[in-house]
Amino acid sequence: MSRTALGILSTANLLHNLSVMQAAAPNAKIIAMVKANAYGHGLRSVSLRLSKHVGMLGVASIDEALALRKAGIEDPILLAEGVFEPSELVVAAAEGFEVVFHDALQVEWLERSALSKPLSAWIKFNTGLGRLGFSESQGRRFYERLMALPSVEKPVKVLSHFACAEDKNHPLNQKQIDCFSSMTQGLDTTYSFCNSAGILNFPETHFDYVRPGITLYGASPIAGVSAEALGLKPVMTLQASIIAIHRLSKGESVGYGARYQCPQDMLVGVVAFGYGDGYPRSTQDGAPVLVNNVRCPLVGRVSMDMLTVDLTQCPNARVGDLVILWGQGLPVEEVASYTAGVNYDILTGVQNRVKFLWTPDASL
Repeated sequence: MSRTALGILSTANLLHNLSVMQAAAPNAKIIAMVKANAYGHGLRSVSLRLSKHVGMLGVASIDEALALRKAGIEDPILLAEGVFEPSELVVAAAEGFEVVFHDALQVEWLERSALSKPLSAWIKFNTGLGRLGFSESQGRRFYERLMALPSVEKPVKVLSHFACAEDKNHPLNQKQIDCFSSMTQGLDTTYSFCNSAGILNFPETHFDYVRPGITLYGASPIAGVSAEALGLKPVMTLQASIIAIHRLSKGESVGYGARYQCPQDMLVGVVAFGYGDGYPRSTQDGAPVLVNNVRCPLVGRVSMDMLTVDLTQCPNARVGDLVILWGQGLPVEEVASYTAGVNYDILTGVQNRVKFLWTPDASL
């Protein structure tokens, strides 16, 4: 029998989370962010389920977009990082991809390109994130250069991105909003500003399109606020099984580096799931798992293929019993609090040796 690492994914919960985001921004269209393998949930499978329910799908690269076209998805697709070389502009125009321009070189490539049909273009304004986009002194000039090109559909659309939207009181948020207002003054076009946290915290900036990511998958973008409190449901429930149980004596150690010393005689279960499957190696002792729906703490360092848990609260556990690592009944945010990371990198870190099974039901 093969390893039992399994991700059970809920179509019903995915569509529920989409409805929560649409209700939060009722006057905006949704660009569903499915980049990074749909935050670890499967690029094609997630996109096929969201297709026809959203205004657009958002990816990071043209390779992701082409994979969706190959899967039969005909919806509009946004290349959120634009193109990485001039030849991609030809492909993007032919496939009807919407392209973000954030750098002068990309605009120069377009000015020198011969396209089969006009390109749907967005320009990204850097309002304070300091990552991609044209500065306040450059933005309008490059907007006009794009508008002047016959190879571009009119009008050019505009987007930006919050840096601190998860912290509603951070002063940079209002600075970015003011900057965006200044940079777009007088432009009659389509706008997009909000990521997941922005949708929830800054409704005045919903504009025409919003771009939810992490919330679609049932995780919270706001520290200290649970997904449940936001009305979200986990799409992924990650599970494995116990492959061994040992009775260890007080003082014996568990795992690499002997990090954990048994404080008493105890039962320790070995679970067939490790950082090679996507469970964070940085996870500290005490992180919860569910053994037969009973909360049990992780003990000892996570290894590549296994992790170990204290079965004191589940003394009747047996080899083969189910262990839930996060998902239904155990929020990924809680697991993240025991790691060096956040829910974003935990979800996107799930590896391809974990089998995925989609269910249409909200309950597992």
